[in-house]
Amino acid sequence: MSRFHFSHKKKALKAVLFFFLFLLLFYIVLKYENMNERSFAQLDIEIPINFVPVRVTKIEDLPTSGHSKIPKRIHQTWKSTNIPHQFYRWVKTWSEHHPDWEYWLWTDESARKLISERHPSLLSTFDDYDLPVKKADALRYVVLYEYGGIYADLDMEALTSLEPLALKYLCFIGQEPYEHPILDSNFQGLVINALIGCKPHHPFFKMLIDNLPSYSTMWHVLDSTGPHFMTSLYRKYSKSPQFNEHSVYITPSEYFYPTMDPSKVSYFFYKCKDVSKLSKLQKNACRNLKYKNLPQNLFDSKKIAFANHNWYHTYLSFRPIASNEGIPIDNIVSNVLIYH
Repeated sequence: MSRFHFSHKKKALKAVLFFFLFLLLFYIVLKYENMNERSFAQLDIEIPINFVPVRVTKIEDLPTSGHSKIPKRIHQTWKSTNIPHQFYRWVKTWSEHHPDWEYWLWTDESARKLISERHPSLLSTFDDYDLPVKKADALRYVVLYEYGGIYADLDMEALTSLEPLALKYLCFIGQEPYEHPILDSNFQGLVINALIGCKPHHPFFKMLIDNLPSYSTMWHVLDSTGPHFMTSLYRKYSKSPQFNEHSVYITPSEYFYPTMDPSKVSYFFYKCKDVSKLSKLQKNACRNLKYKNLPQNLFDSKKIAFANHNWYHTYLSFRPIASNEGIPIDNIVSNVLIYH
């Protein structure tokens, strides 16, 4: 056989192998994208007869009138006053469901101005953050401490008014779906900072602000400023004497996070398929996922949700958003307020 024919066959074989690898990758991606929470009903894991699921299917008793314990203010943050198109509909829902509330937008410029004027000792930490999301996390704690109200990420969508919660509680924070922290890291009760309601000058937020510098050396954003940071300090605060007078209510996850993060579904499904490698807590989380998605147990959590998190993950590098593009905020919310 000539060297030419051998080389030709080698190239043809490489092309065939590449084609099959491409088909395999396409199949995996297609299978991943078509997977949703209903897939957990297929898990081969036994659910005991006396199994008690971790879920909420009705709203607690809440007042419908009275004096709000939290100022009627909605706070959101973005790089500039131009809101990306993908967030337009979600941002609009906050003024639609809270027509008599103030709406504040905090930009990079107004954020730094607020911190330099009200918390100058925090400014160097704020300026040294290596990621914009860390600044956004720190800002929400400062804003709520100074002004009070409700803070919501841009990918949070209001489904109804949160005023009943503001009538009952001095401060409330949501938690991620029960299974998230268990199957990710083998612990339960992860407080998440994507939607928070609180009165001004609440001592828990003073505690968060005071601890930002010491946690700033943490590499991951979840630990330095995000949900892990907040959860760690909440656990400390809940054991302090101040908690009795200035409590923080951790809402059921169904109130603000009625759906699982889609990016976790496939990972959790395949993790639950091999229960031999899971802790007792993780096995229970897998049973919970299966139970909730069995046809006889299906329940639309959005029926009782006040808001819905769309899990956009703006801080991830594969979802960059230009700050100079989008819709001017005053075209979305006519009475927008901006700190000057």
